[in-house]
Amino acid sequence: MAKSLPTEDDIPSSEPARSIKIITVGGGKGGIGKTLVSSSLAIALAEAGTRVVLVDADLGGANVHTVMGIHTPEKTLHDFISRKVKALSDVIIPSPIHGLQLICGAAGSIGMANMEYADKLKLIRHFRRLLAEFVIVDIGAGMSLNEVDLFNAGDIQIVVANPEPTSIQECYNFIKVAIFRRLRREFADTKEVLEVLDRSKDPSHVHDRRLLTEIGEQVKQVDLREGVRFFRLINAFTPKLILNRVHDYRETLEGLALQIATQDLLRLRLDFWGYMSYDPYIAKAVRAMRPGEILAGDSENRDRFLKMVQQYLLGQNVHYRSIGTRTILPIVDQQPTEKKEGRICSQECPLWQNCELQEGGLPCRMPDHMYRERLGGNLLTAGK
Repeated sequence: MAKSLPTEDDIPSSEPARSIKIITVGGGKGGIGKTLVSSSLAIALAEAGTRVVLVDADLGGANVHTVMGIHTPEKTLHDFISRKVKALSDVIIPSPIHGLQLICGAAGSIGMANMEYADKLKLIRHFRRLLAEFVIVDIGAGMSLNEVDLFNAGDIQIVVANPEPTSIQECYNFIKVAIFRRLRREFADTKEVLEVLDRSKDPSHVHDRRLLTEIGEQVKQVDLREGVRFFRLINAFTPKLILNRVHDYRETLEGLALQIATQDLLRLRLDFWGYMSYDPYIAKAVRAMRPGEILAGDSENRDRFLKMVQQYLLGQNVHYRSIGTRTILPIVDQQPTEKKEGRICSQECPLWQNCELQEGGLPCRMPDHMYRERLGGNLLTAGK
């Protein structure tokens, strides 16, 4: 059984809690580039003049230190968890990037495998005591309670996916598990709400086909006050999506499909922040352990990530063109609304790849006669 984290009393009083933004980066599936995206965000924030700490919370397969050009870190997060050091700041090491510091993980370590929920939250509280403006936490692969709880504990949650069907599906499942885990934790002491959640017979809720709004209405029938609280929680859960390894801009439609699926099938808002283009030079920079070249000066990724953090994380007014999607609000409402009839514009539409009226998640604006004509033409083309 894992040792408990140092208690609040173990932290020197000279280190007061600070106002820090905790950014957690997850996605479920391994090998999708969470570490690369986390590192790129950290580098972009550091270049924007902020103080950043990048944390490798993947103690089973830690690799942030490699991406950041460090062979074998002398101190790791495991030293803090196992109480070898008293303060989290004792395991911070510098990176080659000015303004960016690291807390590395220990590959093969099992120190976090059996962490209690309270210890995970305590770890996040320790992050808030660091001398930084942003702490980016690179979470390990998978959808275990360990990864999901750390993901949910962030102020800003970012999911990463590749523009491939399996990765998109895995990312969707990760979001689904994360919101149900959050609901189960928030209503852990409310038997009536847990009974409604348990109707799925699936503890992970991966195979739970109910809309969150449908569950919320059931909760409201049991307890109006708890029902309102339920809707507030799912409205407040707004993860951000960054696609990685995009070879062609048209592949960003996969991210749009994920955004729409999250809205249509879960009734959650997923903000599509942007993407990272596939660049073979990045792999060369990582192999050569030159982190300063990950966002090379002449690369489109550099310009995109700098503007992304300036707009979304620093609140600056920059000209950043996000993906051609709209933020769809309100996704859910605390008041019941009449169900809209008719076709809904989404990835399921057979005309999706050939339609100038795309408006993901909204009723289709195409007249019925035109829809039938276009659909017939598509079927004839497909039959050739």
